[in-house]
Amino acid sequence: MIQTIPVHSLPKSPDTVPALSIYRFKNNQGVHKESPVALPTTPLPTDTPHRHTYYEMLFIEEGQGFHEIDFHSYAIQGAGLHFLTPGQVHMLSASQPCRGYILAFPEEFYNFYNPGSPPINQLPFFQPAARQPLIHLQEKERVYFHNLMENMVAEHLAPAADCGIIGKYLGLILQKSASIISNRPSTTQISSGLMPDLVGKFQELVEKNFLQWHEVQRYASELAVTPDYLSKLVKRYLGMTAQEYILDKLLLEAKRLLVFTRLSSKEIAYHIQMDDPSYFSRIFKKKSGLTPNEYRELVRKSTI
Repeated sequence: MIQTIPVHSLPKSPDTVPALSIYRFKNNQGVHKESPVALPTTPLPTDTPHRHTYYEMLFIEEGQGFHEIDFHSYAIQGAGLHFLTPGQVHMLSASQPCRGYILAFPEEFYNFYNPGSPPINQLPFFQPAARQPLIHLQEKERVYFHNLMENMVAEHLAPAADCGIIGKYLGLILQKSASIISNRPSTTQISSGLMPDLVGKFQELVEKNFLQWHEVQRYASELAVTPDYLSKLVKRYLGMTAQEYILDKLLLEAKRLLVFTRLSSKEIAYHIQMDDPSYFSRIFKKKSGLTPNEYRELVRKSTI
């Protein structure tokens, strides 16, 4: 068991726009046949729990096993796309080697090279409240993404790589992925119709600030609306009030720390800035049905 959850950030770049990185899987030695060592392997162990400060997309062409993302297990069965948002804890448990590519990129990279495209938090696989983190690919779709990725990697490895072209490839890949989801039946939508931009901005603010900002009033002030209006809109489109949404984010972080670190319940309460550990324990039990320590023991027995 580890004391802290490993966190990976993208390498520092002198450029004004943070760079995109492309990795191969650790057990995949022949992804780029002409230059198998030019494309690095992902720097963190993928078979132990870890998280990133950036967005990530895994294009798996073949392989078998499971991908654990924030206590949900997704089967790896052949070709598929897997999507991760910053802060999520995940690990790969492969029973057969995975072949494919890993794209790692900050939000700024996508935004800079894809002006006018949907905001990243509006893409269905990156929406915080209703993520669809896995797309199983049919053979035609696998070939489509394979060709895109091969061209993108070739540009990425070129001596004079053009970030503008690479950024357009990323936008095309993500927008094609969103199109595939939109054309398949889904049972995860909470409300019909396009989610208002205000709700998306609220989700984005929560993702970035939930440890420091616990009150709806703070988010409403940032968004220039009343707390009541914000909460009603969030309830309509996300199925819960704004305060419930914030609390769920805090408790998810607490669950990650309970399972993947040795921090005590009291230390975790302080980490998520609940200054009263007894209140943290009460609210945790009310929401999960277990005390923090009971939850830790139960989940460790079943997943670790």
